[in-house]
Amino acid sequence: MGAAPSSAPKEPCWRRIRKELHQFWVDPPPFCRPGRSPVTDLLHWEVIIDGPEDSPYAGGTFPVDVQFPCDNPFKPTKITFKTKVFHPNIDSEGQMVLDIFKENWSPAMTINTLLLSIVSVLYDPMLDYPINSDIARLYQRNIKLYEEKARAWTRKYSSEPVVSYYPEKGDEHWQEYRDAFAAHYAEVAMRRRVAERRRAAASSTGHTAAAPRKRGASLVWRRAVAFLQGRSIAAPPTAKAVAN
Repeated sequence: MGAAPSSAPKEPCWRRIRKELHQFWVDPPPFCRPGRSPVTDLLHWEVIIDGPEDSPYAGGTFPVDVQFPCDNPFKPTKITFKTKVFHPNIDSEGQMVLDIFKENWSPAMTINTLLLSIVSVLYDPMLDYPINSDIARLYQRNIKLYEEKARAWTRKYSSEPVVSYYPEKGDEHWQEYRDAFAAHYAEVAMRRRVAERRRAAASSTGHTAAAPRKRGASLVWRRAVAFLQGRSIAAPPTAKAVAN
């Protein structure tokens, strides 16, 4: 996808982005999936966002362009919608304008957390940060009309089905794909064993394990978590299915 970058990133950047690609393959955020073509440039991906349920974007297919900077993760990742979207936080160039992409960017941000935030804001616009004040006012004054227009734009610009590319046996990325799933399931199994040992130790001493300490989170992240509460997340393919 796309030409090779003119300024090649440093090795740690390659390793991190490749790891994020593997995580996206095996455990993508809800309503997100790979683009229609294989990733041939680690700095340039396509991701598909399926319109969230119970929103005026439901039923829509939104291809987004993901561009990592050469000095990732110290500068923000650029994510751009390829189709027109009627939304208070998305500008005419297709960029969702939020503080996490600017002054509140953190090197801890991954593509999965960014996509999770974007899906959350699609579902529940952040009127504290509107880039389009006219659409924001319409949302506040007449949400029914806002939703009608958003649905009309979705049907007009984002109704074309897109089939995601997943590596298959014999493809260039097949072994990398299998290795990503193997590592994912090994990590899941290890965490399960650690949790079981802790529960066993707690029960033998008569004490319950201490609850993990809560950490502060940005407004976008809190809203993303609230949006996902009560929603089921499709499990990734089983290790057996990937191995076959």
